[in-house]
Amino acid sequence: MGAELRKSTRRQVSQSVLMVRHDGSIIGQCKMLDVSAGGARLKLESEVETPPEFILILSKIDTRIRRSCSVAWRETMSIGVRFVSNEPPH
Repeated sequence: MGAELRKSTRRQVSQSVLMVRHDGSIIGQCKMLDVSAGGARLKLESEVETPPEFILILSKIDTRIRRSCSVAWRETMSIGVRFVSNEPPH
């Protein structure tokens, strides 16, 4: 296994999150497997087409807790994302 190249340390989590497009339409549910200040690894619940950029809603209780993401890498049932910026509440 290669050397760790990430700038931020990742911590393992198991949190359900929701992916939505910038227009608010739902892409799908997924599970965040690990997270850092700069990004996350997501496990998809189904083979869903994810756009290059989307919003990740981190809380079912407060949907204003979200991050704007860009896809860093893709596999069949998982993706890695970079956090672009905090998405302002609507």
